[in-house]
Amino acid sequence: MHFPSLKELSARGTRKWTVYDEDVIPLWIAESDFLTAPAVKEAIQEAVDAESFGYTPAPKASELNAAVADFYETRYGWRPKHVFWIGDVVRGLLLGVQYFTEGPVAVPVPSYPPLLELPETAGREKIETSLELADIERAFQAGAGSILLSHPYNPLGIVFDEEWLRGLVALADKYDARILSDEIHAPLVYKGRHIPLASLSDRVITVTATSKAWNTAGLKCAQVILSNSADVARWNGLTGVAKDGTGTLGVLAAEAAYRKGVDFLDEEVEYLKDTRDWLVDELPKRVPGLKTSRPEATYLLWLDFSETAIGDNPKPAAWVREHAKVALNEGVTFGTGGEHHARLNFATSRELLEEALVRLEKAFH
Repeated sequence: MHFPSLKELSARGTRKWTVYDEDVIPLWIAESDFLTAPAVKEAIQEAVDAESFGYTPAPKASELNAAVADFYETRYGWRPKHVFWIGDVVRGLLLGVQYFTEGPVAVPVPSYPPLLELPETAGREKIETSLELADIERAFQAGAGSILLSHPYNPLGIVFDEEWLRGLVALADKYDARILSDEIHAPLVYKGRHIPLASLSDRVITVTATSKAWNTAGLKCAQVILSNSADVARWNGLTGVAKDGTGTLGVLAAEAAYRKGVDFLDEEVEYLKDTRDWLVDELPKRVPGLKTSRPEATYLLWLDFSETAIGDNPKPAAWVREHAKVALNEGVTFGTGGEHHARLNFATSRELLEEALVRLEKAFH
């Protein structure tokens, strides 16, 4: 994989590169530093050249929907029938909670921070749970009418196997609950095949996007996949105010990614897998006592600092940023279980990661 220079990355002006001072290496928010996939860049450039900045033309709906369905069928072995658009994944999940579920919402922890905020935003009670099916069942017994799940799981990088997924579906059937599945990291699985939850149950509402695999978060185009006719009718009955928010460039970029960006994706996944293996081996050597996850998907490492020299600090990311000039996501922002942890984004060059390791080693010795 090729990467822009440090100067070019800084010039992108995205959130990842502008929140902290220039002397801080940003390994936090889930943006990647890869060059843009050629097919995506070409689609956007063609639209810019044609000044296609108006409302998205209606034919693009069926074209993008078919691209999503074809990608799912080829990549995951299951073809979705009902695909819709939304501005971003979090907005899609929020609509799912607001209009397709009742009662409290179960959220496994630690969890992607916006999932922790969604129940309150929707005016619902949040019931925290672990990923143990027995704990999830207790949440349903306590009244939860739905569960919010990132699948693959952020921040732990877990790829759920079919047995676990079928166990979750059985619980949803037993308690008449809905499953809202955030599958934005699904293209970034390192071994085996991602199993779409909706391939196992029509109780599932799936929300996904090209945002992580092709780094298009700023283009605002996510996809909502519905699995039964009642949900489709309800979605079609929502006002435009509720469900609008996609942009023409985002639609064009998403279609290009799903249709023509697979070779790029495969190369990216191979690079990330090798980088994951290298980091999991190197980090404990550089930081005595540090424990790391070995994610089965995503480009995110979950770091446990509890047995390092700063083990008594529940917020290690702040210490690391001050003493090593490396920015990580603070573990406590992921909820219960995040204390003494931090999340590291390794979707960048080996050169930059090596510099981060040098800084960490110096700070901890």
